[in-house]
Parts: sequence; structure tokens; C-alpha cells
Amino acid sequence: MSLLNHKSSIRNHKSRAFTLVELLVVITIIGILIALLLPAVQAAREAARRVQCCNNLKQVGLALLNYEHDNLTFPTGGMPTGRGGHGHSWWIRILPHIEQDNIHDRFDQKSHSTGWLGANPQNTALLRKRSFHYMRCPSSDLRMWVMAPPVHPTWEQAVMSATYTGIAGAGDHPSTRDRHSSPATDGRISYGGILISSTGTPGTPGYPVTVSAAMISDGMSHTMMVGEQSDWCVDDTGQEQDCRSDYRHGFCMGPSTDDHWDRTYNVTTVLHRVNEKSWMAFGVAQNGPNQAIQSAHSGGAHVLFADGSVHFLSEYIQIQTLYNLANRDDGNMAHDF
Repeated sequence: MSLLNHKSSIRNHKSRAFTLVELLVVITIIGILIALLLPAVQAAREAARRVQCCNNLKQVGLALLNYEHDNLTFPTGGMPTGRGGHGHSWWIRILPHIEQDNIHDRFDQKSHSTGWLGANPQNTALLRKRSFHYMRCPSSDLRMWVMAPPVHPTWEQAVMSATYTGIAGAGDHPSTRDRHSSPATDGRISYGGILISSTGTPGTPGYPVTVSAAMISDGMSHTMMVGEQSDWCVDDTGQEQDCRSDYRHGFCMGPSTDDHWDRTYNVTTVLHRVNEKSWMAFGVAQNGPNQAIQSAHSGGAHVLFADGSVHFLSEYIQIQTLYNLANRDDGNMAHDF
């Protein structure tokens, strides 16, 4: 090869190399593209999680409807045991209708306390660290296990806490009573919905413990029975607080006639707007019965209706419309929600 050709080859080789400036430009463009794509990827993931959350509630709705078909009523939201202790919630009652017969059949339903795992070793062993995918919204970062370390360092129950709660009615229903509690705390307890809680001390005579489809005079497509509680609440110091309706006792927990706190467990009486997340709201803190329907999704929360349909309620829905949807027989059938 001649010297001239050799120098030409070197010049051609050098012309194909990247300069430092060009490399930095390429890296910057790649970084910009990643920054543009990341929100889209996150939005797609959240959309998938919302679909899964909706499907969870549809599965729960099918189980509740099958229960009503077999028993001619929906399950009670929760009842004390025959011996006055903490009974169990509606979640336990629908287990045979959601392919969990084995758990239901082994669950002790006869002791003094059944849903309170702190007093029932058999049910503790049965439910410890046992997860049920349909009870948890995939967007939620709330603790899956309650009654367990580090929140309760000396407890070993570790039972799952659901991110969905039964709806006992709204605070404006004629059956609603003030909470009886010692020490006194605020709250309102309604019997005007579908999954109502019986503490053994009914507030208004004549209201049932269980509700049949025929008793939902406002229409099953206009009456809620389960709603989301999948995000944290925040107290007046800015600290996150778990404001689910199981009061950190697990999905199985039910009420008791001996409970001086008058807690309803795993059901809520609707008083607040959708996505109210203040720990200091009326009837929320101190194991109150009025934890709001709220979610980790932006803009609203999923709600299951008595006909098995699931709707995403906007956080801007009018409060009276929300009350009308929570009550089964107030004569106010909401259509625009």
C-alpha cells in the first residue's frame, strides 16, 4: 500500500469515530426518551392494577350473590358469637362461595371468640400468613399482615387485612344511631345498607341483622355493598395512619357484645366524601365506624354494587348521591354516578 493510500485510510477511519460531544448528545437524547417513556410505562402499570382491583371486587360480588342465592339473604356484616365474644365478619361467611371451602370448614365458629385471633389458637394457626388475592388492591402499599411485628412486637397472629370493606349504610338513614363507646369517641352506625353489623345492642328496633335482595327496594344496581379502603390516612402531624375498617385486626374480625369501644369491624357507615383521607375526620380515628371509601388510585375509588357490577366513583361525587347509593331503601335512587 502506498503512503498516500495509507494516510487516506487513517483519515477515513478517524471520520467514523464519535467525538466526546457527539457521545454526550446521544446520551442526553436517550435520557430524555427514557424520561418521556417512564410516565407512560407507570400509567400503563397503574391501569393494569386498576383493572385487577376491579376484577377482585367482581369476584367478591359473585361470591356474595351466590351466598344470597343459597341462603336467601346476604351475609351479616358481622355478629358476636353466641357466648358474647368477638364473632367473625362477612368475609368468613362467603369463603365457600369463593373456592375456599377448606378454610371455611376448618374455621372454628363455636368458641367464645372466633374472629379475634388473639383468643383463638385454632383460627390463628389456620389464617397466619395466608393470603387471598381478591382481598387486596394491587395498587395499595398498606401492610398486608396485621396483628404482627413490627406494629405489634409481641403478637404472632399475622393475619391478612383486606383493602375492601362492607357498606352498612349511610349516616342519614333513619336507622342510624350514635356510637356507644367508653371511653367516648365520635361515630355513627347505620343499619340502612346491605352488610350491616350486629353488636347485640341494636340502635333502632325493627331493623334486621341480614338483608335479602327483596329488601333492597332502591334496586340492586343502585345500592353499594363493598367499597375500597386501599390507601393511608394522614393525621394532623403528617404521619400515615392505617384507616381500614378492621382496625388492624384482620379480615376475619367481627363485633362483640362486650366491646366497650362499640366497634363494627370490616364494615363502614358512609359519612365522608370519596377519598377522604384525614385521620381526624369525624368517626375515623380511635377505631371509629366511619372510615371513608378511599383508594390508592387517583381520582376516586372502586365500589361493588348489589347486582355484582363494579363502578369507579369519582372523588367529586356529590355527598348526598353517595348517601343514596349506600342506603338500600331510602327511596332515592341515584342514576348519575
